[in-house]
Amino acid sequence: MVLVAVVAAVALLATACVIDDADTPGDQFTSISAGEDHTCGITTNSTVWCWGDNWTNAGWAYVPEGTFTAISAGSGYSCGIRGDRTADCWGDNYEVRSLPPQGRFAAISVGGLRSCGIREDRTVRCWANSKANPEVPVIRQVPYTDFSAGWGDNSCGVRDNGSVECWGDYGWPDPPEGRFTAVSVGLSHACGIRDDGSVECWGDNAGGRAEPPGDRFIAISAGWEHTCGLRDDGTPRCWGVGGAADPPIRRFIAISSGADHSCGLRDNNDIDCWD
Repeated sequence: MVLVAVVAAVALLATACVIDDADTPGDQFTSISAGEDHTCGITTNSTVWCWGDNWTNAGWAYVPEGTFTAISAGSGYSCGIRGDRTADCWGDNYEVRSLPPQGRFAAISVGGLRSCGIREDRTVRCWANSKANPEVPVIRQVPYTDFSAGWGDNSCGVRDNGSVECWGDYGWPDPPEGRFTAVSVGLSHACGIRDDGSVECWGDNAGGRAEPPGDRFIAISAGWEHTCGLRDDGTPRCWGVGGAADPPIRRFIAISSGADHSCGLRDNNDIDCWD
């Protein structure tokens, strides 16, 4: 993986910023990721576009040039996977957030206190985001089929056998037993899709964030205090705290929950966000 100094040579960077993280640009997209106060997506020409509230001047809107195959927006920074499978991060580097480890990755997930990536051998490598607490990078050797870096200090992954394993130090209960196909970690709760399409959540249940509906789901994304999922007909369903739990009534092919907003990708490559 290439170590990136995003602050160098602003002439090499493309800027995208609007006032509201729930606003959307007019471009066409193939993927979407909602962060704390910004959103990023990969356009149909494989470039990255970010928008939202840049009041912290964190630099997340200064996206490196080039093409990407995956994107994840976090708290003040974002990361993506380039076509050569190396990772690139940009944004607030005050706490070493923009220094991913070297290597080739198949997937990436950016959280609040750490970020994680699945390597090509399907092991997970996580790195901390704090100079004040120089944590030894976490390397999980068990192959994973899905994983999520949470907004707090917890991360979870789905193993080959469908079981969920979580690590970190947030005092959560252990994940439920059984087989899962996907997992997503929020600020103080997590949710996973079981192999029958049902959703189960664990952790802090304030505001009902850990009480999913009884629908069948094909995708799940946990935000700070809410969670959204796509039902098997492509319509969104959200639960928890805040306006982000009130999605528009239409069909999506992907969904992503941020701090207090969520976004969905439609099959015509348009994006809708709500907060």
